Amino acid sequence: GIVIGPKGSKIKLIQEKTGARIDTTGDVFTITGPPAGVSMAEAAVKELVEKGYCAMEYDDFSENFVAVHPSYFPEIIGKGGVVIRKIKDELGVSVKIPEAPKNPPAGKKYKVTLAGSVQAVEKAKDVINEIMMYYHHPVTHEGYVHEEVEVAQWAYSFIIGKAGSELRHIQNNYKVKMNIPREHSVNQKVVIVGEPYGVERAKVYVEKLVWNAEHMPRGRGATDQAEDVWGDEGEIEPWMKDYIYKR
Repeated sequence: GIVIGPKGSKIKLIQEKTGARIDTTGDVFTITGPPAGVSMAEAAVKELVEKGYCAMEYDDFSENFVAVHPSYFPEIIGKGGVVIRKIKDELGVSVKIPEAPKNPPAGKKYKVTLAGSVQAVEKAKDVINEIMMYYHHPVTHEGYVHEEVEVAQWAYSFIIGKAGSELRHIQNNYKVKMNIPREHSVNQKVVIVGEPYGVERAKVYVEKLVWNAEHMPRGRGATDQAEDVWGDEGEIEPWMKDYIYKR
Protein backbone atom coordinates (compact mmCIF):
# COMPACT_ATOMS: atom_id res chain seq x y z
CA GLY A 1 0.00 0.00 0.00
CA ILE A 2 1.08 3.53 0.82
CA VAL A 3 4.12 2.30 2.79
CA ILE A 4 5.42 -0.15 0.20
CA GLY A 5 4.82 2.14 -2.80
CA PRO A 6 4.38 1.19 -6.48
CA LYS A 7 6.32 -2.05 -7.16
CA GLY A 8 7.88 -1.74 -3.71
CA SER A 9 9.62 1.54 -4.63
CA LYS A 10 9.34 3.20 -1.19
CA ILE A 11 10.60 0.16 0.70
CA LYS A 12 13.51 -0.21 -1.76
CA LEU A 13 14.42 3.46 -1.27
CA ILE A 14 14.43 3.14 2.53
CA GLN A 15 16.57 -0.02 2.31
CA GLU A 16 19.07 1.68 -0.02
CA LYS A 17 19.40 4.77 2.18
CA THR A 18 19.61 2.98 5.53
CA GLY A 19 21.35 -0.30 4.72
CA ALA A 20 18.58 -2.13 6.59
CA ARG A 21 16.49 -4.98 5.23
CA ILE A 22 12.70 -4.73 5.47
CA ASP A 23 10.61 -7.89 5.26
CA THR A 24 7.05 -6.96 4.26
CA THR A 25 5.62 -10.48 4.46
CA GLY A 26 2.40 -10.55 6.49
CA ASP A 27 0.89 -7.74 8.54
CA VAL A 28 4.02 -6.95 10.56
CA PHE A 29 7.13 -5.48 8.93
CA THR A 30 10.43 -6.92 10.16
CA ILE A 31 13.49 -4.67 9.94
CA THR A 32 16.99 -6.14 10.28
CA GLY A 33 20.50 -4.75 9.80
CA PRO A 34 22.94 -2.34 11.49
CA PRO A 35 21.39 -0.70 14.61
CA ALA A 36 21.61 2.84 13.19
CA GLY A 37 20.11 1.74 9.88
CA VAL A 38 17.29 -0.18 11.59
CA SER A 39 16.46 2.88 13.69
CA MET A 40 16.35 5.15 10.62
CA ALA A 41 14.29 2.65 8.63
CA GLU A 42 11.81 2.25 11.49
CA ALA A 43 11.38 6.04 11.74
CA ALA A 44 10.85 6.28 7.96
CA VAL A 45 8.22 3.50 7.95
CA LYS A 46 6.37 5.12 10.88
CA GLU A 47 6.41 8.45 9.04
CA LEU A 48 4.95 6.79 5.93
CA VAL A 49 2.17 5.20 7.99
CA GLU A 50 1.29 8.46 9.75
CA LYS A 51 1.70 10.94 6.89
CA GLY A 52 1.81 8.99 3.64
CA TYR A 53 5.31 10.30 2.90
CA CYS A 54 8.71 10.48 4.58
CA ALA A 55 11.59 12.93 4.50
CA MET A 56 13.91 10.23 3.17
CA GLU A 57 12.10 10.28 -0.20
CA TYR A 58 13.54 13.71 -1.01
CA ASP A 59 17.09 15.04 -1.11
CA ASP A 60 16.09 18.55 0.04
CA PHE A 61 12.95 17.71 2.01
CA SER A 62 10.48 20.47 2.80
CA GLU A 63 7.11 20.40 4.53
CA ASN A 64 4.73 23.34 4.37
CA PHE A 65 1.04 24.11 4.23
CA VAL A 66 -1.59 26.40 2.70
CA ALA A 67 -4.53 27.63 4.80
CA VAL A 68 -7.65 26.74 2.79
CA HIS A 69 -11.36 27.27 3.42
CA PRO A 70 -13.23 23.94 2.98
CA SER A 71 -15.30 25.42 0.13
CA TYR A 72 -12.12 25.17 -1.99
CA PHE A 73 -11.43 21.49 -1.28
CA PRO A 74 -13.50 20.33 -4.31
CA GLU A 75 -11.54 22.74 -6.56
CA ILE A 76 -8.18 21.41 -5.32
CA ILE A 77 -9.28 17.77 -5.57
CA GLY A 78 -11.11 18.08 -8.92
CA LYS A 79 -13.65 15.72 -10.45
CA GLY A 80 -12.56 12.17 -9.66
CA GLY A 81 -9.36 13.55 -8.08
CA VAL A 82 -7.97 14.76 -11.42
CA VAL A 83 -6.62 18.10 -10.11
CA ILE A 84 -4.90 16.79 -6.98
CA ARG A 85 -3.35 13.94 -9.01
CA LYS A 86 -1.88 16.45 -11.48
CA ILE A 87 -0.38 18.49 -8.63
CA LYS A 88 1.15 15.33 -7.15
CA ASP A 89 2.37 13.81 -10.41
CA GLU A 90 3.54 16.94 -12.25
CA LEU A 91 5.34 18.47 -9.26
CA GLY A 92 6.34 15.32 -7.36
CA VAL A 93 4.81 16.41 -4.07
CA SER A 94 2.58 14.87 -1.45
CA VAL A 95 -0.69 16.75 -0.88
CA LYS A 96 -2.74 15.96 2.21
CA ILE A 97 -6.20 17.50 2.53
CA PRO A 98 -7.71 17.31 6.02
CA GLU A 99 -11.21 16.12 6.77
CA ALA A 100 -13.33 19.14 7.65
CA PRO A 101 -16.36 18.65 9.92
CA LYS A 102 -19.74 18.61 8.18
CA ASN A 103 -20.67 22.00 9.64
CA PRO A 104 -17.33 23.77 10.15
CA PRO A 105 -17.24 27.14 11.93
CA ALA A 106 -17.89 29.94 9.44
CA GLY A 107 -14.67 31.29 8.00
CA LYS A 108 -12.43 28.60 9.53
CA LYS A 109 -9.54 27.53 7.31
CA TYR A 110 -7.73 24.20 7.43
CA LYS A 111 -4.13 23.27 6.66
CA VAL A 112 -3.53 21.53 3.34
CA THR A 113 -0.12 19.94 3.94
CA LEU A 114 2.51 19.77 1.19
CA ALA A 115 5.70 17.73 1.29
CA GLY A 116 8.51 17.22 -1.19
CA SER A 117 11.59 19.06 -2.38
CA VAL A 118 11.85 22.73 -1.41
CA GLN A 119 11.25 23.91 -4.99
CA ALA A 120 8.32 21.54 -5.61
CA VAL A 121 6.57 22.51 -2.37
CA GLU A 122 6.84 26.22 -3.18
CA LYS A 123 5.47 25.56 -6.68
CA ALA A 124 2.58 23.53 -5.22
CA LYS A 125 1.75 26.41 -2.87
CA ASP A 126 1.61 28.74 -5.88
CA VAL A 127 -0.67 26.31 -7.74
CA ILE A 128 -3.12 25.99 -4.83
CA ASN A 129 -3.17 29.74 -4.15
CA GLU A 130 -3.85 30.42 -7.82
CA ILE A 131 -6.65 27.83 -7.91
CA MET A 132 -8.26 29.60 -4.94
CA MET A 133 -7.91 32.97 -6.68
CA TYR A 134 -8.65 32.07 -10.32
CA TYR A 135 -9.94 28.43 -10.22
CA HIS A 136 -7.22 27.13 -12.56
CA HIS A 137 -3.45 26.90 -13.09
CA PRO A 138 -1.40 25.78 -16.13
CA VAL A 139 -0.18 22.72 -14.18
CA THR A 140 -3.74 21.50 -13.52
CA HIS A 141 -5.85 23.08 -16.29
CA GLU A 142 -3.70 23.27 -19.41
CA GLY A 143 -4.97 25.73 -22.04
CA TYR A 144 -7.45 27.42 -19.72
CA VAL A 145 -7.73 31.16 -19.16
CA HIS A 146 -9.92 33.33 -16.96
CA GLU A 147 -11.64 36.69 -17.00
CA GLU A 148 -12.90 38.64 -14.01
CA VAL A 149 -16.12 40.65 -14.03
CA GLU A 150 -17.02 43.18 -11.36
CA VAL A 151 -20.63 42.45 -10.39
CA ALA A 152 -22.52 44.04 -7.50
CA GLN A 153 -24.04 41.47 -5.17
CA TRP A 154 -27.59 42.67 -5.89
CA ALA A 155 -27.05 41.76 -9.57
CA TYR A 156 -26.00 38.13 -8.93
CA SER A 157 -29.61 36.99 -9.37
CA PHE A 158 -29.58 38.30 -12.95
CA ILE A 159 -26.58 36.17 -13.96
CA ILE A 160 -27.85 33.13 -12.04
CA GLY A 161 -31.47 33.32 -13.21
CA LYS A 162 -34.51 31.52 -11.90
CA ALA A 163 -33.38 28.30 -10.18
CA GLY A 164 -29.94 28.79 -11.77
CA SER A 165 -31.22 28.63 -15.37
CA GLU A 166 -29.22 31.62 -16.68
CA LEU A 167 -26.00 30.40 -15.08
CA ARG A 168 -26.42 26.94 -16.57
CA HIS A 169 -27.18 28.45 -19.98
CA ILE A 170 -23.95 30.49 -19.91
CA GLN A 171 -21.85 27.51 -18.79
CA ASN A 172 -23.38 25.09 -21.31
CA ASN A 173 -23.44 27.50 -24.24
CA TYR A 174 -19.89 28.86 -23.89
CA LYS A 175 -18.33 25.73 -22.29
CA VAL A 176 -17.05 27.71 -19.30
CA LYS A 177 -17.23 27.54 -15.51
CA MET A 178 -18.73 30.57 -13.79
CA ASN A 179 -17.47 31.16 -10.27
CA ILE A 180 -19.69 33.55 -8.34
CA PRO A 181 -18.14 34.81 -5.10
CA ARG A 182 -19.45 33.78 -1.73
CA GLU A 183 -18.70 35.12 1.71
CA HIS A 184 -15.38 33.31 2.11
CA SER A 185 -14.18 33.48 -1.50
CA VAL A 186 -10.62 34.74 -1.95
CA ASN A 187 -11.63 36.56 -5.14
CA GLN A 188 -14.73 38.73 -4.74
CA LYS A 189 -15.20 39.16 -8.50
CA VAL A 190 -17.10 36.82 -10.80
CA VAL A 191 -14.44 34.60 -12.41
CA ILE A 192 -15.14 32.93 -15.77
CA VAL A 193 -12.84 29.99 -16.58
CA GLY A 194 -12.41 27.91 -19.72
CA GLU A 195 -10.83 27.98 -23.15
CA PRO A 196 -10.08 31.49 -24.51
CA TYR A 197 -12.85 31.73 -27.14
CA GLY A 198 -15.62 30.66 -24.77
CA VAL A 199 -14.38 32.81 -21.89
CA GLU A 200 -14.23 35.92 -24.07
CA ARG A 201 -17.78 35.43 -25.36
CA ALA A 202 -19.15 34.55 -21.93
CA LYS A 203 -17.64 37.71 -20.44
CA VAL A 204 -19.33 39.88 -23.07
CA TYR A 205 -22.64 38.11 -22.39
CA VAL A 206 -22.34 38.56 -18.59
CA GLU A 207 -21.42 42.23 -18.94
CA LYS A 208 -24.50 42.71 -21.12
CA LEU A 209 -26.70 41.01 -18.50
CA VAL A 210 -25.29 43.28 -15.79
CA TRP A 211 -25.74 46.40 -17.95
CA ASN A 212 -29.35 45.44 -18.64
CA ALA A 213 -29.93 44.90 -14.92
CA GLU A 214 -28.47 48.30 -14.08
CA HIS A 215 -30.62 50.04 -16.71
CA MET A 216 -33.92 48.28 -16.06
CA PRO A 217 -36.99 50.52 -15.82
CA ARG A 218 -37.87 51.35 -12.23
CA GLY A 219 -41.16 52.31 -10.71
CA ARG A 220 -44.78 51.20 -10.88
CA GLY A 221 -45.43 48.38 -13.30
CA ALA A 222 -41.76 47.67 -13.91
CA THR A 223 -40.41 44.26 -13.07
CA ASP A 224 -37.49 44.33 -10.68
CA GLN A 225 -36.14 40.93 -11.60
CA ALA A 226 -34.53 39.29 -14.59
CA GLU A 227 -36.76 37.55 -17.08
CA ASP A 228 -36.51 33.77 -17.15
CA VAL A 229 -35.99 33.05 -20.84
CA TRP A 230 -34.22 29.69 -20.54
CA GLY A 231 -36.66 27.79 -18.37
CA ASP A 232 -35.59 25.25 -15.78
CA GLU A 233 -32.43 23.63 -17.11
CA GLY A 234 -31.64 21.56 -14.05
CA GLU A 235 -31.79 21.31 -10.30
CA ILE A 236 -30.95 24.23 -8.07
CA GLU A 237 -27.60 23.92 -6.31
CA PRO A 238 -27.51 24.65 -2.54
CA TRP A 239 -25.13 27.61 -2.79
CA MET A 240 -27.44 29.40 -5.26
CA LYS A 241 -30.19 29.79 -2.65
CA ASP A 242 -28.68 32.99 -1.24
CA TYR A 243 -28.79 34.72 -4.61
CA ILE A 244 -31.73 33.49 -6.67
CA TYR A 245 -35.02 35.33 -6.72
CA LYS A 246 -38.42 33.87 -6.04
CA ARG A 247 -41.67 34.79 -7.72
